[in-house]
Amino acid sequence: MRKILVLMFIVVIALTSTLSVKAKQADKIIKNRLFSIYLPDELNKISSYKTKKDCILFFHNESKKAGFGGFAFGIKAYKNPADHAQMPGGTKIGELTDKKGVLYDMVLIQPTDVQYDYTKFSKAQESYSKLYNLAYNVDISGVNGSKYYKNQGMKGEKLYGDILKIYKKAITEKWDSAKLENEGMSYMYNVIASSGSNTLDKIGYTYYDLNGDGIDELLIGEIADGDWKGVIYDIYTMVNREPKHVVSGGSRNRYFACNSTFICNEYSSGALESGIRVYTLVENSTELFPQVGLKYDGYSNPKNPWFITYGTGINQNDWDNVSEIAFKNRKKTFDKYIRFNYTPFSKL
Repeated sequence: MRKILVLMFIVVIALTSTLSVKAKQADKIIKNRLFSIYLPDELNKISSYKTKKDCILFFHNESKKAGFGGFAFGIKAYKNPADHAQMPGGTKIGELTDKKGVLYDMVLIQPTDVQYDYTKFSKAQESYSKLYNLAYNVDISGVNGSKYYKNQGMKGEKLYGDILKIYKKAITEKWDSAKLENEGMSYMYNVIASSGSNTLDKIGYTYYDLNGDGIDELLIGEIADGDWKGVIYDIYTMVNREPKHVVSGGSRNRYFACNSTFICNEYSSGALESGIRVYTLVENSTELFPQVGLKYDGYSNPKNPWFITYGTGINQNDWDNVSEIAFKNRKKTFDKYIRFNYTPFSKL
């Protein structure tokens, strides 16, 4: 009886192994000259794809036949980071080196509008979503001597180490305001240092993707509470895979991250003028692109001092005089500041 059970167990294992091999054979490996993508059988049945020498694009068949595009996602290798900067729907997910050692950014491309047959709604959307969601757990491998590194060149811990060492040195040695500004750093670290001891515990840093391109920025600021919690005095970003300084702030010209991907600059020019300028950080660049500006300006119009601009705001003509209600309603849309819990430099 024991021998029979053992034989049955062996047969079951053999059948399971056979089924597993068949299942794997039904799955598909799609590749170009640089990388491959694993496509499970369930998704292989509902999709089609296009390959180029540096790109693989996936489409949902049902939606495509219905005339809705059907584009679900794509993966593309870029040799030059500037080529994918500002590309709608593009997010870096890692890096790849080919057999010659050439470095590429691996970028996830996603649709910017509806691509499934929304007239059928639930069924069409459910089927399309299965393919679309593969993008968030896509299995990529290098081919022909290439090597793929997931999340490489994206995480702040591996990008800004040398910058942080300079800041710790500046804080420890208590550089004066002139030297800090000459080095492209905020004078506020000298102000904080002069207010007492344990300066390394009062200044900190964090990493955060400010523009949604998949690459962390480095934010440095004061460890504070209340309205000052999360204040940013220096911002660094990656430009052509090198860390670059974006902007410095101060007590009357401070920065905050707000509403996920915006940068808010709070400023004051005197008792009767203060405001907020809202920017986005241009990808692969140190440029801050203006979105909207709001200011209280009692110098220009004491009776109705509320102004809004959607331009540069350099000239007074750029500003529109609005009601207090319109001003406050617009300001409310940018009041969700991200209150970072900075890591103090004492822990670096």
